[in-house]
Amino acid sequence: MSARLPHPSWPSRLVALLAALVCFVYTAGLFDTRLSALDLVMQAPALPAMLSTRDADVRVAIVDEHDRPLPGAFVRLFSIQGGTTYFAGEARAGDDGVASLESMPRGEAWFLAYAEGRARGSVRVVLGPGERVVRLVLQPAAAIDVVVVDEAEKPFPSAKITVTGGDPLPFVAMTGAEGRARIDRLGQGPFSVRVTARGYDDVVRTGVLPGPVPVRIKLERLGAIEVSVVESDGKPAPYARVLCAGAGLWPARSTIADANGVARIVGLRRGGYDLKAELGERVSATELGVDLERAVTKPVKLVLGAGRRITVKVTDGESEDAPPVKEASVVLAEEGLSPFPIHGRTDAKGVVVLGPIALGYATVSARAPGFVPRSAVPVEDDATEVRVSLLRGGALVGEVVDDRGFPVGGATIEVVGVDIEGMPIDETSAMAEFRDDHFDLALPGPLPLLPIGELGVMPGPIPDLPRAGSFAATSLGGGGDPWVTRADGEFRAEPIPPGRVHAIVRHPDYVEAESETVTITSGGEARVKVVLRQGGSLEGRVVDADHRPVGGARVEIAAAVGTFERVTYTDDSGSFAFAAVPDEVLISVARPETPSDVAARLIVEIPDRERKEVEIVLPRQRDAVVVHVTDDRGYALDRVEVRAVSLDPAVPLRRTFFTDDDGDVEIPDAAGLPLRFVLMRPSKAPIVEEVEIAPSKLTYELAEGITARGEVTGRDGRERIEGAEVVVYTDAGVRRARSDAEGAFEVKDLAPGRVRIVASHPDWAQNEKIATVAAAPSREVEVGAVDLAEAGEVEGTVVDPNDEPVAGARVAAGMVPTYLPLGPLPRGVATTDREGHFKLVGVPEGDATIEAYSSDLGRASTTVKVRAGRSTSRVDITLPGEGSAKGEAKGAGSIALTLGERTERGSKVIVVVMVPPNGEAEVAGVEPGDRLLKVNDHEVRTIEDARRRISGPLAEDVVLTLAPDGAGEKPRRLRVRRERVRR
Repeated sequence: MSARLPHPSWPSRLVALLAALVCFVYTAGLFDTRLSALDLVMQAPALPAMLSTRDADVRVAIVDEHDRPLPGAFVRLFSIQGGTTYFAGEARAGDDGVASLESMPRGEAWFLAYAEGRARGSVRVVLGPGERVVRLVLQPAAAIDVVVVDEAEKPFPSAKITVTGGDPLPFVAMTGAEGRARIDRLGQGPFSVRVTARGYDDVVRTGVLPGPVPVRIKLERLGAIEVSVVESDGKPAPYARVLCAGAGLWPARSTIADANGVARIVGLRRGGYDLKAELGERVSATELGVDLERAVTKPVKLVLGAGRRITVKVTDGESEDAPPVKEASVVLAEEGLSPFPIHGRTDAKGVVVLGPIALGYATVSARAPGFVPRSAVPVEDDATEVRVSLLRGGALVGEVVDDRGFPVGGATIEVVGVDIEGMPIDETSAMAEFRDDHFDLALPGPLPLLPIGELGVMPGPIPDLPRAGSFAATSLGGGGDPWVTRADGEFRAEPIPPGRVHAIVRHPDYVEAESETVTITSGGEARVKVVLRQGGSLEGRVVDADHRPVGGARVEIAAAVGTFERVTYTDDSGSFAFAAVPDEVLISVARPETPSDVAARLIVEIPDRERKEVEIVLPRQRDAVVVHVTDDRGYALDRVEVRAVSLDPAVPLRRTFFTDDDGDVEIPDAAGLPLRFVLMRPSKAPIVEEVEIAPSKLTYELAEGITARGEVTGRDGRERIEGAEVVVYTDAGVRRARSDAEGAFEVKDLAPGRVRIVASHPDWAQNEKIATVAAAPSREVEVGAVDLAEAGEVEGTVVDPNDEPVAGARVAAGMVPTYLPLGPLPRGVATTDREGHFKLVGVPEGDATIEAYSSDLGRASTTVKVRAGRSTSRVDITLPGEGSAKGEAKGAGSIALTLGERTERGSKVIVVVMVPPNGEAEVAGVEPGDRLLKVNDHEVRTIEDARRRISGPLAEDVVLTLAPDGAGEKPRRLRVRRERVRR
């Protein structure tokens, strides 16, 4: 029988958060200084015994560039467990240059080696049981001299110099009285040099190489804001409270104006700042984006006006007699997104009064233990009361075992998915606890700004922490249990928002795994079982085309199936290592100088419980492609946006640049590739062109753009419709417009060619037309009218085979889209509430097919008679009870498209039925009606085959070959990013 630990006090939780922060920033805070062994050990937390088995013995051979031993060299080992770096051991090499480390932890290990007169060396490996030999080559040391001066060119003492290169650890030094510092034991570079000093703006130099000439850096003082607070009649407002937040000051801080209503905030970095003042019940409007330059004092005036307080009542449900929710955390934000939100907690009656705020739009958010958080509840301009109804969450319970069936304790649980509104769910108990603690700290409001010297210092809450597994498994701030498996492998995660979710289970000794996707209902419970595999280990080396090691290269691995993704950087020997890796991963490598551009990519299979070694050769960089752009008179055009995308599935090049004053732009590493170019500039007609083999230079001429005008009408043109949304699909992307009071709309900067125009309005049925934009001397063309049919409403209920209501089912007239991007539903699609009820608007008059879909329970439809201006109610749809989720393609990413089949000339073709708005497919230029011919140059013959090829790792793009819905139209190729979708 296990005893439950008492709930930790707030001070102990704060200590836990601070410890987590220390663990996370450790690797960014290691300094290369000549410290004692004890000092170096104290820089990192010791590895807890529970985290890893210590049965690895390591012999580290340390040699120079001629393979000669380096006696007396010093080696330190750091173990990486669950995303956190721990100190594990150290040793000194003997006369043979070999250092021995015994009983070291299994898993990813990071070795650092030091020797007098040598550059620091590092290597990453994966340790297993038994003995392992590691070899480290230390090159001759180089040095960089830095000279720091102030604005008057005088030496600047005590400035901090941080030098970073391919090695992930920085080198740190301080300038002396002469403003000089020397950073030695460096490799060959290049390096980045950052200089920081209190009261001065940071300066960064990149591409620095060791050499005899010192790097000279000038520091400039930080800026200040002088705030004058006045009443509405212009008189000073003494002792008003001034709030400030921005680029160099976050979270928000407060200060008190003097007797003249003036507050001076100094020591601020360059950037934008937000300001607000309040005094009693009077409050100023928030001054957003005050731009501050270095060494400048910016004057700002804030005028106080009448404020208002908002009474917020939080209830358990939406009914009139719903019980109140006490101790709910409530946040009030002006304009919906405010740098100065106001926090409060409800009393026993579920009520809290917040303010003052200025007149105008605002929103309220609320959360409480056991309930699903609710955000952005609108508060109208003149309202003083608002009600927020909360929905009770559900629970996800489960069991975690290894591949032999034994329970796995200590595994952490993350729950991801989408709620019934289509918004993403991503929850862990640590993040819930952190939000609660952050709310507690923010409850009193912005803390005072305490000046120390010239710099405004922020006392109080720890900033948001990255979610790299740095949190210890402590109890939830709301009083719940941590989402960690017990010794018997069982776990319980709650509250979970109702929706479609699955659990991601992580443990340092196993490959992360995910459960099947299940449906969570309000107050309900779903159960899953997850099997963890030990996986294999991956070690590799990145070299250039001449087989020289590449240090600092970004290496990302992503599972071919599932959500597993990890990132690391190669050490100075070009090596990298990963432990507990799935059986098939996609490796993407980027050069140090361009970490966002993938230079090499390969798929590797890794046998379970075995080690795989790979060598990745970065190809030689291709020549650049120079694009020259002129107008139709031959004059060079600057500020032209040039997008170049590779159409070779194996080469993930994607670049966006702008032309210079000479109309030129250089696309590096692009010559010889099949490329798709898109050129755009305001007032000009865009150009879209596919080039099979890109030459070294291309010249394009941008003509003046064409303005297309049309109108949206109803009742066969007898009525002009105001406020209709108009979407125009072009080769260069999607354009949007809205009809005016006369039903007219216009879309500028079009090129001649075919366009698809789709018009929609909540009170009318959607319609579309194909039009041709023809070249005209006036640069204006008429595309005619899009006439919308009269529409009605359809209301009803979706139930399962047992006649129970189905919450979260999608309903639409016609066909329900299967795959959607995360976010709001597209127009014309609704979801059922907890009672299974739905309401569709804009359904065309006449006989309409209403379809409902649930990935758990399948599809079903019914035909109803719709009358214009009326509501057809009591429509019941019974789902069959067998969904298609089990047969869906696996992969962390996919493309939000609804595909269908039709027969052409006796054979089936795959057709794009729907392209949801705001998805990657729409951004890339996929249109409804396109025929899908190929995916990554592979022909597709079935929807299942197409979906399987479209789905996969998020890190990988997909090249689609599409043919427009029309005879004689030339197929086109589009590179589309994979995205997270909901089904």
